[in-house]
Amino acid sequence: MASRPTAPAAVWLQHRWEQSVAKNLSTFAIAEMLHVDPGSVANWIDQKLLKAYRTPGGHRRVLAEDLVKFLREHNMPIPPELNVRPVSVLVVDDEPAITKLIARAIKTALPEVEVIEANDGFRAGTLVATLRPEVVILDLRMPGMDGFEVCKLIKGQDQTRHAHVLAITAYPSQDSEKNILACGAKICMTKPLDMEALISEVRNLL
Repeated sequence: MASRPTAPAAVWLQHRWEQSVAKNLSTFAIAEMLHVDPGSVANWIDQKLLKAYRTPGGHRRVLAEDLVKFLREHNMPIPPELNVRPVSVLVVDDEPAITKLIARAIKTALPEVEVIEANDGFRAGTLVATLRPEVVILDLRMPGMDGFEVCKLIKGQDQTRHAHVLAITAYPSQDSEKNILACGAKICMTKPLDMEALISEVRNLL
């Protein structure tokens, strides 16, 4: 499992990802990449399973980002040519012991997932914008920028609103749960965490 990237490494990783999603792939290129018949790719597009668009000349093209989404949804291997970053989960809590506990549980249950840790809201915001994790496990009570503010930040930006937010709190209440769900979180779980339930939720969100 790769360790948390340094800032320059994170910038490089993001640059590589942006390069890959900018690719426009023909049905023949996709067929060659996946070792399938071009007709199969055309059928996926016709059935609305694989998103595509037409060029002014009438040729069908697929963005690499949409191809990756299709492959993940259908549990198909992703070719290395797509330069796809690993699926990642960001764990945010002001208590390092909590982030390490959650990170260790996720790495054990889902070894293919990259887990990143942050111990304050400002650091979390930077990592979300840079690494674009698929899931953010977010504590509600933190000094400085709390979980509500971080969630609003994530859901307020086009490049990060795709992230699923799983909120956690040691101080549950109907108001706090209602407010964080209104901010865009998918679910709010109570500490001490049931790790099996947490892993199940992460797996569902991924």
